Amino acid sequence: MRKTFFYASFLIFIFSIFAAGCATTRPRQAPGADLSQQVGQMQAQLQARDQQIQDLQAQLDSYGRAVDRGLSVGKPKAVSNPMIHVPGVTPKELQTALKKAGCYSGPVDGDLGRKTKKAIKEFQKKHGLAADGVVGEKTWTLLSA
Repeated sequence: MRKTFFYASFLIFIFSIFAAGCATTRPRQAPGADLSQQVGQMQAQLQARDQQIQDLQAQLDSYGRAVDRGLSVGKPKAVSNPMIHVPGVTPKELQTALKKAGCYSGPVDGDLGRKTKKAIKEFQKKHGLAADGVVGEKTWTLLSA
């Protein structure tokens, strides 16, 4: 009777192992599939952080120029310039493009003052656009070409 119980228990144990399977019998994912997805997510996060750094640097530069001029400054303002209505275009990019177009002779310092506004208007007049001194999509498309 003891032998029968032992054999029955042994068979049940073996059957349960086969029924449950083991880690080596599970289907495998392609090596690196999960890693490439993680890398993609990390790259997107890195790009977002880079944009934040650029925005903060522009804020800091703007704040520093105001202090250098002796202006009373409180909290730094958001980096949105009333002259640029195209997302992602920096003041330095605008000045560089105006310089290449032959409309701007001032320094490329990111400070959008009277000279830059005058250059924008001059460029807009040359290309038959409304000379309002504001860089919108049409102006930037022609200017960046």
